[in-house]
This record gives sequence, C-alpha cells and structure tokens, in this order.
Amino acid sequence: MKKLMIPAIVFMIVLFAAFPIFACEMDFTLVSNGGEAETITPGKTVTLDKDEVYTLSVTFTPDHGRCLLEPEDTVYLLEDERWKETKDYLPVVLLQSSEWDLLESGSAEQTLTITGAETGKWDLEVIRDCTKGGYDEVITFKVK
Repeated sequence: MKKLMIPAIVFMIVLFAAFPIFACEMDFTLVSNGGEAETITPGKTVTLDKDEVYTLSVTFTPDHGRCLLEPEDTVYLLEDERWKETKDYLPVVLLQSSEWDLLESGSAEQTLTITGAETGKWDLEVIRDCTKGGYDEVITFKVK
C-alpha cells in the first residue's frame, strides 16, 4: 500500500504545481479599426500593422473565493518597462486605457487603445502578483 501512496502523492504535487488551483484568469481580445476581433492567447505572437489603431479588451476573472488584489493592481510591462499612456516612445504605444468595469459575473473588464509605433517583436507582460497564484503571462506583438 505504501508503494502506491508515494507515487500518488508525487503526482498530486506535480499536478498542483502545474495547474495552480487559486490562479487568476485573464482573457484578451484584439479588435482592429475594421472591427475584426481576434482572441489572443498568451505565449502566441499577435501581428499589428504599424500605425494602425487597435482596441485590446482585457477581462480579469478571479478563480478563487476572495481575490487579494483589485483589478487596478494588474501591471502591464512592455519590454520590461511599465506600460502607460504617457510613454509614447515605447514601440507599442498605449494611447488610452479605460477604468476597470466590474461585471455582474464577478469579472472585471478594461479597454486599452494601442498602436504599433515601431516594427519588430515586442513583449507585453501582464502580471498580478499575489499569494493565491496570481497571473504572469506574455503577449508578443509583432509590428509590421
């Protein structure tokens, strides 16, 4: 019996390490000026046309009973620098960001207006740093 318990315990530890039970969920949708919507999967590359304006919709859903961080505590880093409207020198410019809207479902949504200002590949890291698993993913923008 002990021989079966040790592998089962190791399996459970690996499973919970790979899939945290208290992590946040973030969903991203990119909408072009022409109205074409594209669901963005973190870890994948998203192509932007240089100087075109896009709307990036971000939806935050806590996957646990009581979230320790407000939606406003979400941090966006573009190429390791805090992504803000005032930083128009960054290769992907944040033109405008809305306040977070709380939805009846318990989720929150924010809209970001962006444009690709410089050709190349640029990483946007989205971070929610908390003790319940948080969130840390990267979206790569390819500006052409």
